[in-house]
Amino acid sequence: MSDAVTSWDDAFTHVLWRAQNAVHRRVQEALDELGVTATQLGLAVHLDQLGPLSAADLSRGFHIAPQSVGTALNRLEKADWVRRRTHPVHGRVVLYELTTTGLAGVARGRQVMAATNAGVTADLSAAETAQLIELLRKVTVGIDGAQGPMMSAWPVRRG
Repeated sequence: MSDAVTSWDDAFTHVLWRAQNAVHRRVQEALDELGVTATQLGLAVHLDQLGPLSAADLSRGFHIAPQSVGTALNRLEKADWVRRRTHPVHGRVVLYELTTTGLAGVARGRQVMAATNAGVTADLSAAETAQLIELLRKVTVGIDGAQGPMMSAWPVRRG
C-alpha cells in the first residue's frame, strides 16, 4: 500500500496540474518574443478565425471571467493587435477586430505554438499525442459538457 504523499503525487488531478503548469511555462517562454500571454494569443486567434467579436462572446467562448477578457483585450489594444468598433446594427455592442499588427502577430503566434507543441510532445508518439488529446477532451466534456465551436452572437461581414 502506498503512503499518502505518493497517493497525492500520483493522483490524476495532481499529475494534470503539474503537467499544465509545465506546459504553461513553456508556452509563455515561447510567447515572450511576441509580448503576449497565451490567453491574449488565444483571443486573437479566435478573432482571426471568426472575425469581429464582442468581449462577452469571447468570455462565453473561453469560459473566462468578463473582467479577465476585458483586461486581455485592453492589453492587445495597447499593443495595436486589436481595435474596437461599434456593431453596425447593434450600436451599443462593441466589437473587437484584429489590426494589421494583430494579423501578423497571430501568424507568428501560430508558428511559435506549432514549434512549442512539437517540443512539448517530443517524447510521445503521434498516436500517443492523439490519444492524450482525445482523453483530455473527454475530461473537459465531462466537466463542462459538450459545446459546439465558438461563434459570434453578432454576425457581421468581415472587413
